[in-house]
Parts: sequence; structure tokens; C-alpha cells
Amino acid sequence: MRILVAFLLVLATFGSAEAQTRRGTVLDFSGWRGSAARNAVVRGLRNRLDLVSSREVAGTGADLSTPAGIANAARSLALTVFVQGEVQGRGSRARTVIHVFDANGNEVAMREGPAPLGGARLGRVSRAAGEALDQALVSIERREAEEREAERLREEEEARAAAAAAAAEAASMESEEEEEDEVDGENRLPILVALVGLDLRTRNAGVNLEGGGGRDYEAGLFPSLTLQLQSFPLRGMGGAAAGLYAQFDFGISLGLTSQELDLAGNPGPELSTTSMQLGIHVGYLYPLEDDVARIGALVGFGIDSFSIDDNGTMPSSKYTFLRAGLAADARLYDNLLRVRADFGYRITFGVGDLEPTFGESASAGGFDFGLGMHGQLDFGLTYGLRFGFTKFSTDFSGVASGDHPATATATSLSDRSIQIGLQLGYAL
Repeated sequence: MRILVAFLLVLATFGSAEAQTRRGTVLDFSGWRGSAARNAVVRGLRNRLDLVSSREVAGTGADLSTPAGIANAARSLALTVFVQGEVQGRGSRARTVIHVFDANGNEVAMREGPAPLGGARLGRVSRAAGEALDQALVSIERREAEEREAERLREEEEARAAAAAAAAEAASMESEEEEEDEVDGENRLPILVALVGLDLRTRNAGVNLEGGGGRDYEAGLFPSLTLQLQSFPLRGMGGAAAGLYAQFDFGISLGLTSQELDLAGNPGPELSTTSMQLGIHVGYLYPLEDDVARIGALVGFGIDSFSIDDNGTMPSSKYTFLRAGLAADARLYDNLLRVRADFGYRITFGVGDLEPTFGESASAGGFDFGLGMHGQLDFGLTYGLRFGFTKFSTDFSGVASGDHPATATATSLSDRSIQIGLQLGYAL
């Protein structure tokens, strides 16, 4: 369990390094020469904010005319600053009004600038935007400090309550640990299994072009370094709660390159290529008959990417998905030999550079199937042998666009992968 906590702390520390610059957006300005006013505001703020495009904000579907809508968009995109405004009047007497809102939809600053006309006046609009941001940040940082203080007081109160509860349960915990030690080790669920290994993978993708014809990509067999963490964190509680299950998977290719063939079949220069898989799953595997079998369901989030240098055949893909699946595990010979089967459907909501290279929009889905054997020795050494198959299917609509050399309007794409792997590790 300590290993899991340390792992999560490393992830949190890594994430915090990217949060130093506030994320914000500049929405459209209404009125005469509103686009010129907005561009001037963007120039004034782009070195101070991590700006998200107004198109991406609109894509959240939030009603940005209300505080609740702004708050919804802020939560979806991790934004803390919203800037919008209008140009009042026309000609040289027009005024540019700049409004700044926080992540709760509250207006925290307002500044006026001159008409968005001419270089000097546009520069003053940019400076007015910077002044508005300064005023807004004072208010936002004050509110955040108050929220942090309230959270600190709440955590202190919870810590005092937890300490009192821990003291009251200390004797009971000692008794439970003694009972757990008496349980036959081969029938105990592992609280943590850490495995590293090597997979041999394939990748085959075929795209059907509009009007006939198609393109194919085949990676052949290549190695991938893998890491897997499995945990039954509530094993010590016994009963039904012990079946709560979490799993983390990561894999990355080693030394993978690609070559594009010309019309005569001659290979071109080597192209840098990387295959990466990431999965985080939680669920429930109910242990039957002293762990003779486990059966249950998992849900999770994953990324399956295949990055390749620019070429005229196939762009990079990055499938981002939610996975819902079933899992079953059975003991064949003590804990030295168990078998496991997994099946999952992947609800895909991102395909990487496939869109818009092959179409204006894309819809995709996928599934995976896995079968493996694994076991554990008395002193904790564990192993795993596994086979897996994954397939994504993508349909395209609209005309392809972009500057990728493989750009062509397509109707559909099929992407398949097979993996065979060996892993070694330790179980607690």
C-alpha cells in the first residue's frame, strides 16, 4: 500500500509543475471591430496566461452568458480566468470595454480602452487588458487563499477525529492482524502486485479512401517495455469488501522505426516511431471459495497511441477512451498457476491526427480481449504470461484538411494490435 501511495504522490508532484501558469481564455468581443479588439486583448495576455482557444471553450457546450455556464466550462478545461467584452459605439469615439471573470463566473475586473483602431490605440487596448488581469488576479488569489485556509482548518479537524478513531480501534486492529496471519497464505488476495516485463506487439492499420483504394501500415513484431500494478486495497477487511480491485498498466515500445515504400516497393528513410499504452482501471473481483476463482467488472480510462514521423501514408494516432469490461480469474494449481480472461469495450472520444487528416470529423470505438497465466511462489516472486488483441474502428465524415503529407478524404479505418508478453515481479 505504501508503494501505491508513493506512486500517487510522484504523479501529483509531476502534475503540479504544469500548473504554475494560470489557464485562461479570451472570448469573442461584440460590437464594431470586435475581432480587432479581441486580438489586441490576446496580444496583451498571451505571455501571462496559458490561453485556451475560444473554439475549445465553446466546444464544452456551456452557456457562457451565465455564471453557472462559465463555472461549467472552467471545470471542464481547468480554467481560472475568462475575458470577454464589447466595443461600445463606432469610429474614433468608440470605447473598448474589457470584463474579467473568475472560475465561478464572478466578474472580478473591468477596464475601458480606446477604439480598436490604429496601432497606438490597439496597443492601449492591450495595456488595458493587462491592467484588468492585474486587478482580477488580486481578487482571485485572495479568494483562493481563503479557500485554502478553510480547507486547512477542515483537514486539521478531520485529522483530530481520525487520530481519536485510530486510538479507539488500535486493539481491534491488532486482533484482526493476528487472525489474518493465521490464514493460509495461498488463499489470500494480494494487497499489491508489481510486475515489469517485455511484450512483443504487432500493429496493422488500413484506411479506405473515398472513391476507392486505400492505404496500409504494418509495424511487424516489435518489443515493448511494460509495467503493471494490481491491488486489492481492502483485503484486510475480509468479506465482500475484499474484492475491491485497482489496476495500472503502462507500455512503451523499444527501438521502433518505420519505413515508407515508394510505388516500386523500395523503402525510404527510417521514421521515428513510438507505441504507448496507458490504462487506469478500478472495479470489483469477487473472490469465490477461498479465492479459488475471482469474477467481476472493471471501468477505467486509457490512452493507446502510435506516433510516427510525417509521411505520405499514415498519420499518428492517439485513441483516448473509457473502458468497461469483464474479468475472470481461476486457480488451477494452488497459487502457482492461475488463468485470467479479460474482455472490454472502449468508448473512444479522441483519435489524434487521424482527424482531420482523413476527414473533418471522426467517430471511433474499440474492444480488447486478453488471456493469461500467472502465479506466485511462497516468498512473493510472481510471474505472468499474457496474450492480448485490440481493435479500433473509425468512421470519417466530411472533407479531410490540414497540412499533413498523408491528408486524403477517407471513409473508414481499421487499427489492430496483438501482444504476447512475459512479466516478473513481486506480490505482497
